[in-house]
Amino acid sequence: MNSTTEMQRLVGKFALLFAFVYVLVLLGGVIALVRGSSLPLISWALILLPAAAFVPSVVDAVRLHQTTDPDRMKQLWRRCALYSLIGIVLLATTAIILERMNAS
Repeated sequence: MNSTTEMQRLVGKFALLFAFVYVLVLLGGVIALVRGSSLPLISWALILLPAAAFVPSVVDAVRLHQTTDPDRMKQLWRRCALYSLIGIVLLATTAIILERMNAS
């Protein structure tokens, strides 16, 4: 494999890493709920919002690792990177909003 292919697949690996971090955040929310912490319904809606970006990102990351077609890889790594970036921004924004909601 050449270095371009490796870099494109590295984007997919980072997408999987960020999606795993998101799953850990979700797990933390569920644990907080089980322990008796009451979160408003809007909080759960906000927590689930980044999933809209992370799910396509993970799907593209898996496809990126399965294909060897250079043209298909070019499309997939860009989409994967874009959706990962959107997911990270949504996750960070959600965390900031929830922190401000809980502080007041």
